[in-house]
Amino acid sequence: MEDLTPVLIVACVFGAFSFLAWVFVDGARRRRQLQVTAEFHNKLLERMTNAREMAEFLDTPGGMRFVDSISMERTHPAQRILRAVQVGIVVCAAGIGCRVIGAQGQLLEPEAIEGFAILGIMLLSVGIGYLVSAGASFVLARTLGIHGPISESAR
Repeated sequence: MEDLTPVLIVACVFGAFSFLAWVFVDGARRRRQLQVTAEFHNKLLERMTNAREMAEFLDTPGGMRFVDSISMERTHPAQRILRAVQVGIVVCAAGIGCRVIGAQGQLLEPEAIEGFAILGIMLLSVGIGYLVSAGASFVLARTLGIHGPISESAR
């Protein structure tokens, strides 16, 4: 096989631009969502003429959902733990794949074998770190009593 450096450079540049595009698009989406929510909340609060109406509204189930919706980034601990497990599994699979490719010595040059072995070990280490972190978070959430059912507003 030829030198893999140009292929890796192109892949890294493509990955970096893809990540930057995702960051900008996601940021714009979040900003728009926050703006719409803020406009809705402002219109709702403008309709309240006195403190009594506000207190009555906040005592209703809709008022409770209104207060819960003010903080948009609330996620349940189980969702964050599940995300860490998912990332850990995917990264471990990528590391195992790199190790398998590196084990195919007759198909690759010696430098490529070393590169795949190192990359595989690094990916496995990160993936195992994610899985251990998810396990520790799960145990800690259970110990602190914050691992309960996922509410409808956190989904």
